[in-house]
Amino acid sequence: MPQQENEPPRIKPTVILPDTSPLVHLAAADALHVLNDLGRVIVVDVVVLEATNDGSKPYASEIATWIAEGGEPGSNRPVEIAVTEIGPLYKLALDQNMKPPRNAGEIGIAEWLTAELRHLGGPALVVYENGRIPNMLAREGITETIAVATTRNLLELAQREGLIDSAEMLWARIIEAVPTANPASILTYINAPKP
Repeated sequence: MPQQENEPPRIKPTVILPDTSPLVHLAAADALHVLNDLGRVIVVDVVVLEATNDGSKPYASEIATWIAEGGEPGSNRPVEIAVTEIGPLYKLALDQNMKPPRNAGEIGIAEWLTAELRHLGGPALVVYENGRIPNMLAREGITETIAVATTRNLLELAQREGLIDSAEMLWARIIEAVPTANPASILTYINAPKP
Protein backbone atom coordinates (compact mmCIF):
# COMPACT_ATOMS: atom_id res chain seq x y z
CA MET A 1 0.00 0.00 0.00
CA PRO A 2 1.55 3.31 -1.06
CA GLN A 3 2.25 5.83 1.68
CA GLN A 4 -0.50 8.42 2.18
CA GLU A 5 0.34 12.12 2.20
CA ASN A 6 -0.06 12.72 5.97
CA GLU A 7 1.49 9.46 7.16
CA PRO A 8 4.89 9.46 8.82
CA PRO A 9 7.57 7.94 6.57
CA ARG A 10 7.81 4.15 6.82
CA ILE A 11 11.06 2.67 8.02
CA LYS A 12 12.32 0.43 5.25
CA PRO A 13 13.93 -2.84 6.28
CA THR A 14 17.41 -4.00 5.51
CA VAL A 15 16.83 -6.98 3.20
CA ILE A 16 19.43 -9.66 3.88
CA LEU A 17 20.11 -12.67 1.64
CA PRO A 18 21.89 -15.64 3.26
CA ASP A 19 20.54 -18.09 0.66
CA THR A 20 21.17 -18.28 -3.10
CA SER A 21 17.74 -19.63 -4.05
CA PRO A 22 15.78 -16.36 -3.59
CA LEU A 23 18.22 -14.61 -5.93
CA VAL A 24 17.88 -17.36 -8.55
CA HIS A 25 14.09 -17.36 -8.28
CA LEU A 26 13.74 -13.58 -8.47
CA ALA A 27 16.18 -13.46 -11.39
CA ALA A 28 14.05 -16.09 -13.16
CA ALA A 29 11.08 -13.70 -12.93
CA ASP A 30 13.20 -10.63 -13.82
CA ALA A 31 12.28 -9.33 -10.35
CA LEU A 32 15.56 -8.73 -8.49
CA HIS A 33 14.52 -5.07 -8.32
CA VAL A 34 11.83 -6.02 -5.77
CA LEU A 35 14.58 -6.49 -3.18
CA ASN A 36 15.85 -2.93 -3.76
CA ASP A 37 12.34 -1.51 -3.77
CA LEU A 38 11.71 -2.96 -0.30
CA GLY A 39 14.83 -1.49 1.33
CA ARG A 40 18.58 -1.59 1.73
CA VAL A 41 19.95 -4.87 0.27
CA ILE A 42 22.80 -6.90 1.77
CA VAL A 43 24.00 -10.14 0.17
CA VAL A 44 26.36 -12.44 2.05
CA ASP A 45 29.76 -12.84 0.33
CA VAL A 46 29.35 -16.62 0.21
CA VAL A 47 25.98 -16.24 -1.53
CA VAL A 48 27.59 -13.96 -4.12
CA LEU A 49 30.16 -16.69 -4.80
CA GLU A 50 27.55 -19.48 -4.88
CA ALA A 51 25.33 -17.55 -7.28
CA THR A 52 27.93 -16.10 -9.65
CA ASN A 53 31.19 -18.09 -9.53
CA ASP A 54 30.03 -20.59 -12.16
CA GLY A 55 28.70 -18.59 -15.09
CA SER A 56 26.98 -21.67 -16.51
CA LYS A 57 24.57 -21.88 -13.54
CA PRO A 58 21.04 -20.66 -14.24
CA TYR A 59 20.71 -16.88 -13.90
CA ALA A 60 24.32 -16.46 -12.75
CA SER A 61 24.96 -13.66 -15.26
CA GLU A 62 21.74 -11.81 -14.36
CA ILE A 63 22.59 -11.98 -10.66
CA ALA A 64 26.22 -10.96 -11.29
CA THR A 65 25.06 -7.95 -13.34
CA TRP A 66 22.55 -6.91 -10.64
CA ILE A 67 25.24 -7.14 -7.93
CA ALA A 68 27.83 -5.31 -10.05
CA GLU A 69 25.42 -2.50 -10.95
CA GLY A 70 24.32 -2.28 -7.32
CA GLY A 71 27.95 -1.93 -6.24
CA GLU A 72 28.55 1.09 -8.47
CA PRO A 73 28.86 4.40 -6.58
CA GLY A 74 25.60 6.32 -6.78
CA SER A 75 23.57 3.30 -7.94
CA ASN A 76 19.84 3.84 -7.56
CA ARG A 77 19.52 0.12 -6.70
CA PRO A 78 22.48 -0.41 -4.35
CA VAL A 79 23.60 -3.85 -3.24
CA GLU A 80 26.05 -4.27 -0.37
CA ILE A 81 28.17 -7.36 0.21
CA ALA A 82 28.41 -8.65 3.80
CA VAL A 83 31.98 -9.82 4.30
CA THR A 84 32.11 -12.85 6.60
CA GLU A 85 34.89 -14.92 8.12
CA ILE A 86 33.84 -17.98 6.11
CA GLY A 87 33.74 -16.12 2.76
CA PRO A 88 37.50 -16.28 2.06
CA LEU A 89 37.54 -20.00 2.95
CA TYR A 90 34.68 -20.61 0.54
CA LYS A 91 36.49 -18.70 -2.22
CA LEU A 92 39.72 -20.57 -1.55
CA ALA A 93 37.89 -23.90 -1.85
CA LEU A 94 36.37 -22.82 -5.17
CA ASP A 95 39.74 -21.57 -6.46
CA GLN A 96 41.38 -24.89 -5.51
CA ASN A 97 38.55 -26.94 -7.09
CA MET A 98 37.73 -28.34 -3.67
CA LYS A 99 34.30 -28.89 -2.17
CA PRO A 100 33.35 -25.68 -0.34
CA PRO A 101 32.07 -25.71 3.27
CA ARG A 102 28.45 -26.86 3.56
CA ASN A 103 25.77 -24.31 4.54
CA ALA A 104 28.40 -21.58 4.28
CA GLY A 105 25.89 -18.82 3.46
CA GLU A 106 23.75 -19.63 6.47
CA ILE A 107 26.78 -19.90 8.78
CA GLY A 108 28.23 -16.68 7.38
CA ILE A 109 25.06 -14.65 7.85
CA ALA A 110 24.50 -15.96 11.38
CA GLU A 111 28.00 -14.80 12.33
CA TRP A 112 27.56 -11.48 10.48
CA LEU A 113 24.12 -10.77 11.97
CA THR A 114 25.33 -11.45 15.49
CA ALA A 115 28.03 -8.81 15.05
CA GLU A 116 26.23 -6.27 12.84
CA LEU A 117 22.47 -6.42 13.49
CA ARG A 118 22.39 -3.71 16.16
CA HIS A 119 24.18 -1.35 13.73
CA LEU A 120 21.75 -1.70 10.81
CA GLY A 121 19.63 1.25 11.87
CA GLY A 122 16.25 -0.35 11.28
CA PRO A 123 14.40 -3.62 10.95
CA ALA A 124 16.00 -6.65 9.31
CA LEU A 125 14.20 -8.87 6.78
CA VAL A 126 16.03 -12.11 6.00
CA VAL A 127 14.86 -13.80 2.77
CA TYR A 128 15.34 -17.54 2.44
CA GLU A 129 14.28 -20.79 0.81
CA ASN A 130 16.37 -23.11 2.98
CA GLY A 131 14.02 -24.11 5.82
CA ARG A 132 16.87 -24.37 8.34
CA ILE A 133 17.50 -20.62 8.39
CA PRO A 134 14.77 -19.50 10.85
CA ASN A 135 15.77 -22.13 13.43
CA MET A 136 19.46 -21.43 12.95
CA LEU A 137 18.95 -17.69 13.52
CA ALA A 138 16.80 -18.38 16.59
CA ARG A 139 19.67 -20.44 18.09
CA GLU A 140 22.24 -17.68 17.59
CA GLY A 141 21.14 -15.72 20.65
CA ILE A 142 20.36 -12.57 18.67
CA THR A 143 18.39 -10.15 20.84
CA GLU A 144 17.03 -7.85 18.10
CA THR A 145 13.83 -8.59 16.17
CA ILE A 146 14.33 -10.15 12.75
CA ALA A 147 11.62 -10.94 10.21
CA VAL A 148 12.46 -14.09 8.24
CA ALA A 149 10.45 -14.59 5.02
CA THR A 150 10.33 -17.00 2.13
CA THR A 151 10.56 -15.60 -1.38
CA ARG A 152 6.84 -16.10 -1.91
CA ASN A 153 6.05 -14.17 1.29
CA LEU A 154 8.45 -11.43 0.18
CA LEU A 155 6.43 -11.03 -3.03
CA GLU A 156 3.20 -10.80 -1.03
CA LEU A 157 4.78 -8.10 1.15
CA ALA A 158 5.89 -6.20 -1.97
CA GLN A 159 2.32 -6.36 -3.31
CA ARG A 160 0.88 -5.08 0.01
CA GLU A 161 3.38 -2.20 -0.10
CA GLY A 162 2.28 -1.32 -3.65
CA LEU A 163 5.69 -2.15 -5.13
CA ILE A 164 4.37 -4.79 -7.54
CA ASP A 165 0.95 -5.36 -9.08
CA SER A 166 0.63 -9.07 -8.49
CA ALA A 167 2.62 -11.42 -6.28
CA GLU A 168 0.81 -14.37 -7.87
CA MET A 169 1.81 -13.30 -11.38
CA LEU A 170 5.49 -13.07 -10.41
CA TRP A 171 5.24 -16.35 -8.50
CA ALA A 172 3.77 -18.04 -11.60
CA ARG A 173 6.77 -16.80 -13.62
CA ILE A 174 9.13 -18.23 -11.01
CA ILE A 175 7.38 -21.61 -10.97
CA GLU A 176 7.39 -21.75 -14.76
CA ALA A 177 11.17 -21.24 -14.80
CA VAL A 178 12.04 -23.12 -11.59
CA PRO A 179 9.30 -25.69 -10.79
CA THR A 180 11.13 -26.81 -7.63
CA ALA A 181 10.89 -23.37 -5.95
CA ASN A 182 9.63 -23.50 -2.36
CA PRO A 183 5.89 -22.73 -2.59
CA ALA A 184 5.49 -21.90 1.11
CA SER A 185 4.52 -18.37 2.12
CA ILE A 186 6.03 -18.13 5.58
CA LEU A 187 6.91 -15.13 7.71
CA THR A 188 8.59 -15.87 11.03
CA TYR A 189 9.77 -13.41 13.65
CA ILE A 190 12.87 -14.07 15.70
CA ASN A 191 12.35 -12.17 18.99
CA ALA A 192 8.90 -11.01 17.91
CA PRO A 193 8.09 -7.44 18.99
CA LYS A 194 5.83 -7.15 22.03
CA PRO A 195 2.32 -5.84 21.24
